Amino acid sequence: MQATFRTLLPKLFRPNFIINERCCNKSQVISQFHNCGINTVYNMESEANRMEFIDVLGMPTSVLKYGKLSQDVKNIFLVIPGNPGVVEYYDYFMSHLYDKHDKHIPVWGVSHAGHVLPPAGNQPLYKKLSYEVCSLEGQIRHKVAFIKENIPSNVRLFLIGHSIGCYIILKVLDQLDHPIGRCFMLFPTIERMALTPNGRLNTPLLKYLRWLAPMLVYGIDMLPERTRKWMIARHFNDENVPECVLSATLGLVNPFCVSNALYMAHIEMQTVTDLDEALVKRHLDCLSFYYGSTDNWCPVQYSRDFKKLFPNCDIRVCEKGYSHAYVIDASLDMADIVGEWSNNFL
Repeated sequence: MQATFRTLLPKLFRPNFIINERCCNKSQVISQFHNCGINTVYNMESEANRMEFIDVLGMPTSVLKYGKLSQDVKNIFLVIPGNPGVVEYYDYFMSHLYDKHDKHIPVWGVSHAGHVLPPAGNQPLYKKLSYEVCSLEGQIRHKVAFIKENIPSNVRLFLIGHSIGCYIILKVLDQLDHPIGRCFMLFPTIERMALTPNGRLNTPLLKYLRWLAPMLVYGIDMLPERTRKWMIARHFNDENVPECVLSATLGLVNPFCVSNALYMAHIEMQTVTDLDEALVKRHLDCLSFYYGSTDNWCPVQYSRDFKKLFPNCDIRVCEKGYSHAYVIDASLDMADIVGEWSNNFL
């Protein structure tokens, strides 16, 4: 967290991240980052994935797909990201989860509305509509609509949430007609967000200073692309990161997406307060939780409190020190964990 870019929005944006749809040739992107002196974990599977935009509630929505739905498909994994909700950061995780089940079960991920710029020509409509659905409640409606419109109701859902994505999953369960195989809640922020170490620091910043971030990002966005790539290389200095993290980070310098993500984060601090025990109890039989051991967005004490309330719940606490932003340092390991965990419910 020493370089300027690394401290731009470290606690708000490191947990989940942002996409860059403008960079299509990933091999070229990685080559350019290597020229900046950064080590990468290159994911060959990414070349075969399907990144597309689908209209959801009038919003062009970025969706990443491994595998297709057909009449023979009975199960699907669906990733609901955190905030910023940009699914490309989960590419490496998703591709390995797809491989874990021998490419027999589709693995899809859907970005949050307003967090990824659509292809050229759609921006005016996109910006007009985003304010209606980029709140936390709007994102919940957005995910319900996506599932109902794109996944047949007879296909069994295996939902994978990360951070605030876990809260969204809890809220959509009552609204779905699909059979639920399991919900894997990774590093869940489902209660008392403003009272966490990161929440205490960021709540006042989000309330009073979030307007500064888009201005700063606008300035960075005006820099030559080569300079921005150098800044990203410095940001991830001495880290082995998946290439999807690098290409996605190149899209971070977008004032519109940053503004929407910060607004959503501001609403989260006000909305995600006391645990909705009745909601959890209704769906306890299909919930599995994975808490971090050093997570400042979801302290390990929260897992102990949760276990006291629901002693029979399927809860695991990380023993390897993975960060809240596991897509940076533990995508493959987390895909192995979820893949093996899910075998118990398939």
